[in-house]
Amino acid sequence: MKALIIAAHGSRKEESAREVARLAEKVRQKSSLDRVEHAFLQFSEPYLPQVIEDVVAAGARDVVIFPFFISAGSHVNQDIPEAVAHAREQYPQVTFHLTRHLGIIESVEDLILGEVGAQD
Repeated sequence: MKALIIAAHGSRKEESAREVARLAEKVRQKSSLDRVEHAFLQFSEPYLPQVIEDVVAAGARDVVIFPFFISAGSHVNQDIPEAVAHAREQYPQVTFHLTRHLGIIESVEDLILGEVGAQD
């Protein structure tokens, strides 16, 4: 079973958390992955360690974590990699993959330009 976890910062504003949850649902509907979940690093639940635990308990043996961050701050460079390292120790039977964060993906500029063009 393969799972994707979209890991976002989190916010004290509930609408922000709902926005990430809606994104995960859209990805879930378009993907062939067994599970697509969202998680947060702070301020909002569910927190990343809990979601990792949940997908493993549900049978995931291949877990991909996508950092939904524009830039490589401490969450991208430290907190998420540490959570993944801990998960690898805790669940040696599971393969964990950590993708690049959103802002470094080459096609992100095309998304921005497409949105700018949509405003014409």
